[in-house]
Amino acid sequence: MPQPRLPLPPSRAVYSQLHTDHYPWTEVTVDLAARQAQGLSGVFDAQQGPSWARFVWVRGTLRGGFSAGGDVSWPAALAALPRAQVTLAALDPAVADLVWASRTWAPQPLEGLWPTPQAALTRERFSGVLLGGPACSFWEGGQPLDGTLPAPGATCVALPRLPGGTGGREALLTFWTDLITAAHRLSPLDEAWRQVSVRLSGQHPCLDPFAREVTVTGGRLRVDPDLPLGEAQPALLGAFQGTLARLGLRLADLPLAELRTRPEWAASGLETA
Repeated sequence: MPQPRLPLPPSRAVYSQLHTDHYPWTEVTVDLAARQAQGLSGVFDAQQGPSWARFVWVRGTLRGGFSAGGDVSWPAALAALPRAQVTLAALDPAVADLVWASRTWAPQPLEGLWPTPQAALTRERFSGVLLGGPACSFWEGGQPLDGTLPAPGATCVALPRLPGGTGGREALLTFWTDLITAAHRLSPLDEAWRQVSVRLSGQHPCLDPFAREVTVTGGRLRVDPDLPLGEAQPALLGAFQGTLARLGLRLADLPLAELRTRPEWAASGLETA
């Protein structure tokens, strides 16, 4: 079942609560089509009594619509909400993407009252939505992109892009394994990885070659199963970026089309570090 509508930053509104008695659906549709052609990233809401529908665009592409009952088409929304109040918010593409994707994510309560969880969210490069009381903020790579942070003392709930616990850890480490394998195919990286790991071991002890908690052999990543993800993730990011630099490669040089589509891409921090 989709999540309830997330509150959006009021300052992002292009127009708010216009009634279709005065701004007819035909004009609304034409306006949105023009904005879509111009690369719209944003969220359109329609409300009639207790019924509502929300539609999301990212970089000019309509991701789709949903309501309290599930995904919904534009014609179905117009038929169900003939006399609605409509609101359009223009958002950063990353935020609009989070609004769309998070509609089916499972909420996870966070330990401690705000701002206690903030350090862990930053360290683990949290990507998703943070809710605390009436506040809602959108995060990528451990940093808030938009929205309002919880008030001090608030109980917080996260809608993470990656599942929590063992599932999330395995998904992210599988992503790093596939990424390193792809880079290794382009340019063998074992020796460069070893040299960078030695240099960074003071900052990330798990990279110490003698500890053997994080190693790359034959382009194959191995991470100690007991190593916390909060330690492994920043170490992998630093070592990978340092290895590319030593090899004279850029991220854009790598064949990563498939990897860029995976939810772990944002959580890896590759483009936000």
